Amino acid sequence: RQKIAENFKKDFETDVPLTVHWDGKMLEDITGHEVVDRLPVLVSGKGVDQLLCIPKLESGEGEKIASAVYESLLSWGLLDKVKSMSFDTTASNTGSRKGACILLEQKMDKEMLWLACRHHIMEIMLESVVQNEIGPSSGPD
Repeated sequence: RQKIAENFKKDFETDVPLTVHWDGKMLEDITGHEVVDRLPVLVSGKGVDQLLCIPKLESGEGEKIASAVYESLLSWGLLDKVKSMSFDTTASNTGSRKGACILLEQKMDKEMLWLACRHHIMEIMLESVVQNEIGPSSGPD
């Protein structure tokens, strides 16, 4: 498997600007006895969609996330190609001092376009309307 992964990296070439995407997920580990924090890291651009890695994180802190993303871009030789980043709006990503986004920009020594995912924003708005009209839910989330 390692040789196949090395060949993917070696053969991957692109001249288009890229967006790096990441989104932490709690997943069962390979033994099935433990839940671990995994961070899928991908890049996309015109004609490009590539999974770089899915590292296990010690924690979901901004520094751990930024380091994992940076190391994956470095190992694939993509630091100069990445112009933007896509992420969810958790504090671990968006914090003004310890968020992964600001820390990744510092590690890469450049500013990038922030593409914060707004996937759940309509759910939040709808929840407010429903609570206003019929009252808060008595059930779990």
